[in-house]
Amino acid sequence: MKDEVDNMKKRFSCLAVAGAFLNMPSAFAANEPSKIESVALNAVRKPPTRYEGTLSNKRILMVLSQQGATVEGAYAYVKQGANEAPRWIDLNGTATAIGSVTLVEKFKDKMTGQFDGKIAGNVFSGMWRSPEGKSLEFTATAVGVPGNLKIFARVARTNEDMKLKGIDIYRDQKLTQSLPADANIFTSLSNLRYENRDLNFDGYPDLAIPVENGEQLYWLYDPIQHRYVDAPASLRDINVTHTRYSTDEIIEEWDGGSKSKGMNVYKYTGSKYCLIEETTVSGEPETAKTSKKKYPVSQCKAKED
Repeated sequence: MKDEVDNMKKRFSCLAVAGAFLNMPSAFAANEPSKIESVALNAVRKPPTRYEGTLSNKRILMVLSQQGATVEGAYAYVKQGANEAPRWIDLNGTATAIGSVTLVEKFKDKMTGQFDGKIAGNVFSGMWRSPEGKSLEFTATAVGVPGNLKIFARVARTNEDMKLKGIDIYRDQKLTQSLPADANIFTSLSNLRYENRDLNFDGYPDLAIPVENGEQLYWLYDPIQHRYVDAPASLRDINVTHTRYSTDEIIEEWDGGSKSKGMNVYKYTGSKYCLIEETTVSGEPETAKTSKKKYPVSQCKAKED
């Protein structure tokens, strides 16, 4: 009888060990090396086009971005030999399939004129009209157009997890730059895309990669080095949804569900992005309350590490 009990204990002991072994995470699986793959990214919208030309006898710089029939951007007058940042005037309008473009210009939300013209090849030309009816000819040519830009993400897969490990930038089928990265990806690779807004208002498109929970990775384009460089720390946690050239401001809209949403406004100044306005709408739509806070740039509330 004792032998039978001992044998039963041995059997249960073996079963317990086997069960524990089966439920134990495999050391080999946990340490499985990640697989790096290269994924081609599509742009959220066409990159902004930079134009240089004249309005009547004055030199102008124009930046236009088109998404479908919607066109937005800005233009500025250029002084000979001047090195200061452009004083932008906002442009918003529409384009037709045959290249006809109408743009309303606004400075600090006040309409100051309208461009009516056509884009043919690399040239945008037509007439500018003031609110009083004054008409002037304009013509501008696209410059600095990137040659066949392609952007690839280096993605590491470990079991079910995916991490963005870097960005490779190709121009004319040649690798021109590799950017390191380290961020979790909470979207399918087919939905991993890149943004190319002008985030520091110098007239050149910058680079943003949306990765997780509204977070984006940013790099600014340096036209002197012809390379992307790390964005300021104050930009890293901002989910840019719009830009406003005439005031050097970026807009961050957020949605906290059915009972809260809002908008933050940041001003780009001194190579920093400073929070200058917070608007929050809370409560049910019928009884929603709006609160707004403003901060002077002198008390810059930039998001830092």
